[in-house]
Amino acid sequence: MTTTNQSEQKSNNINTEDSDIKKLCKILTHKGRHDLADLLRYSVSFLEGSSTYGSRLFSILSTFHIKYPPHTQGKIDKLSEADKDEIFQALRLIYPLLDNEPEITSIEYYPDFDLDVTKLVETKELDRIDFEYIHEQKRKCDSKIADKDYNGAVTNARTLVETICLFILESKTKQKHDNDGNLIKLYKSTASLLKMLPSDYEDGDLKQILSGIFSIINGISGLRNTFSDAHGVAPSKKTYKIDERHAVLAVNLARTVSEYLFLSYEKSLLVEKSTQEKENKK
Repeated sequence: MTTTNQSEQKSNNINTEDSDIKKLCKILTHKGRHDLADLLRYSVSFLEGSSTYGSRLFSILSTFHIKYPPHTQGKIDKLSEADKDEIFQALRLIYPLLDNEPEITSIEYYPDFDLDVTKLVETKELDRIDFEYIHEQKRKCDSKIADKDYNGAVTNARTLVETICLFILESKTKQKHDNDGNLIKLYKSTASLLKMLPSDYEDGDLKQILSGIFSIINGISGLRNTFSDAHGVAPSKKTYKIDERHAVLAVNLARTVSEYLFLSYEKSLLVEKSTQEKENKK
């Protein structure tokens, strides 16, 4: 293997479509370490070879550099030795010990203030839901935005809203709810159960906001059905690839509506509990 100096390594290895980081995230996700995969999602990397041979025939002792967005600094600093070893072992699956190949001995982490990161709405309240499929949709939205799979991100945004509605309906009614794929119908059933229909309120502003949510749901559903990768496309039909701004908008709206639905669901449980306690006191 021919070694290069550090500046040449950086020039040859850094790119915006970082294949090593993508592979790391896939391996960590497969291992169930979604937290570490999410932490590295928007990072870039390069491999720096030394002039020293390693333990295998003509292998070169090397350092793997991970440059991360500044906003993840706090979480990177708090990585335990066990977490760092988990990342290192995942990297070893990408660069196994072989003759004539890099032999990675360490990983260096440092921030890169030039990294451009797409900011998505945080939905910490949804993290409290004990339903893995919801968390999976959130992660897929994030990863597909990072991988520039904007059509796929819209599909998962729609699935997130659909799943939170099904979660609320089955949790409230204690019955299995069949889903026929009609998101507007599903949302209307959920909103009715939570008393979130525009007709449930007298205030004009609240009516307008709640009516707006119907428009958002309809838009996300329509965008997914028309442009996403959820359906096949005939050769005669002109196709359009959703760009980043549309995908980010759809994902952020889906996350915001989903969290609002969940908080409304929790509020309804508190009201039911209070009503039951008053009945018991009579």
